[in-house]
Amino acid sequence: MTRLFALLALVLVQTQQPTFKSGVDLVAVDAHVVDRQGRPVVDLKAGDFDVRIAGDRRNVVSAELISYGAAPAATGAPGESTAPAGADAPRPRRMFILAVDEHSLHISNAMAAVKAAEKFIDKLQPDDVVGLYAYPTGVAAHDLSTDHASVRREVQKIAGLYSEPMGRFNLSPSEAIAIASGDRDTQLMVFRRECAAGGCTQNEIRNEAIGFAGTIEMRVSQSIGGLRSLVRGLADVPGRKTLVMVSGGLITTDRGSGRANAAAEINALAREIARANTSIFALHLDWSFLQSMSSRGGLRLSYFRDSNMAATGLEMIAGAAGGAVFRVQGTSPDVAFDRVLRETSAHYLLGVDIAADDRDGEVKPIRVRVNRRGVTVRSRTTVLVPASK
Repeated sequence: MTRLFALLALVLVQTQQPTFKSGVDLVAVDAHVVDRQGRPVVDLKAGDFDVRIAGDRRNVVSAELISYGAAPAATGAPGESTAPAGADAPRPRRMFILAVDEHSLHISNAMAAVKAAEKFIDKLQPDDVVGLYAYPTGVAAHDLSTDHASVRREVQKIAGLYSEPMGRFNLSPSEAIAIASGDRDTQLMVFRRECAAGGCTQNEIRNEAIGFAGTIEMRVSQSIGGLRSLVRGLADVPGRKTLVMVSGGLITTDRGSGRANAAAEINALAREIARANTSIFALHLDWSFLQSMSSRGGLRLSYFRDSNMAATGLEMIAGAAGGAVFRVQGTSPDVAFDRVLRETSAHYLLGVDIAADDRDGEVKPIRVRVNRRGVTVRSRTTVLVPASK
């Protein structure tokens, strides 16, 4: 793990960190503002932003557009740029970390992820910095580097390690979680489907569901643990980072309570991501329908719920860290990777005036909006202002 964060001295020296020249007591807030195609909106002023901390409006003193140069256009046309032009000053470097959850990926979608990640790296600007960490095994890893070819070679080590538990019954993840959480209706439905010819009992189904739910919880815990280790290391790396998470899903129950409820762990991780000055874009490689069709028991009618539960954890993390989830369903992830490049080609650094009550060292909710239709604002949902000394 430590070698991933041995950032090049060249990067530390040359990466430009925006600074406020005003003597006003401000807090810095990053915000991506994009149109429906993911292109940055580049003509906003401080007065166009509405920022509220703990529900109270705060004055936006400045809004600096940070441009990272050219990014691939939606059409993929050579040389076409979606980023703002005209800035003569050297631009800061983008820093990307590809984080791949191998335990959530099947062999087939892992291969698709590898090919798309290679193309993503090929499209980076020459001075963009990129690193790689495949977790929880850590077999495929690379330091943050401008040596894109070296990182690209390391990507080829990524493997898909997911396999469904081999049980007696054809339980889907959502069915297993529901039954393990005490849902008698789901248990009866599965019993009628699996035991129509006799030879099994509801108690046997319940026991298998409990074991399946435990396996899901273990894998989710491993995934969150791998991400937490990564993010804690990123906190020591200066500058703004973009974490591109590639995952087959992070299953979290859609119930208020019961098994596979990882909300507390995910919320804690999201806060760490925000503190590390890192935004996150999650690519959900969702092949739940295809997997359902090929399951040994035939088509699973629960695949919609399975898909939504797999997306829930990713959406919680990305939403809190000022990013987004791009769901890839049965196709190549190329489009989603291209969207990440477009959205990260520019962002705003806001200088927000803070009130005395904000300086208590407590994490507070923050909301950033703009007074323009047809745009999306991606910004973290919490902010921590150091306590007054």
